[in-house]
Amino acid sequence: MDSINFKFFIENDSNPFILFSNRGKIKYLNTSAELLMGSCQPRELFKIALAHAPKSFGYQKTLISLSFGSFEFYGINILYENEDVLGMHLYNKPMAKVDENALLDGYILTDINVLLQANIELFNMNYKGKIKLLTDYDIPPFQLHQNNFSLLLRNLFAQFENSTNLEINIKIKLGERIVVKEKRYSIIVLQLRCKNRDGSQDKELELLALKNHINIHFKKNATLLEIPAII
Repeated sequence: MDSINFKFFIENDSNPFILFSNRGKIKYLNTSAELLMGSCQPRELFKIALAHAPKSFGYQKTLISLSFGSFEFYGINILYENEDVLGMHLYNKPMAKVDENALLDGYILTDINVLLQANIELFNMNYKGKIKLLTDYDIPPFQLHQNNFSLLLRNLFAQFENSTNLEINIKIKLGERIVVKEKRYSIIVLQLRCKNRDGSQDKELELLALKNHINIHFKKNATLLEIPAII
């Protein structure tokens, strides 16, 4: 066992692993943790690690829901064998399973910006607040079920009917891909944010998102979609 290079396996683990000093300084990040650092502060993670560390040397696994930007985790493992370093493993929340056989039933090549704009204009007919749209017009057309996706959007917008301002942001997610039928595709991130989101229909929205093969993430003031850009 001494001859096995365990660092290789940790470095290439899809779950983030971080090694802190006892003062909260980062001593090591694996590749997945490096990506995570763009969405959270090391000090915030260190505080979480301290709060869930075992009382004595060893490790402690905890089921906990954590969200940083588009990164979501369902659990953590905090480890230490001396007082100098503290390890933190974060476990990715599973993505929605893509049904490959029925994936493209009713799907057509779609410009998501055009479809999104049409649904925004429909929502804005009765919306009293202001809408700010930040979009990437370089997103290429990809396969979408336009009716199902529009239904999802209408229900998403309904969460923000009572807000005074709504920010909509759509972009390509960097550094991650989804594999479908042995091909890798980009992930499109669509986020709606305001000061007072109505979360009473979150369960229904989860079902609609799953029907569209989309991951959906809820926060106090925002909802985020991760859409596979299947060509």
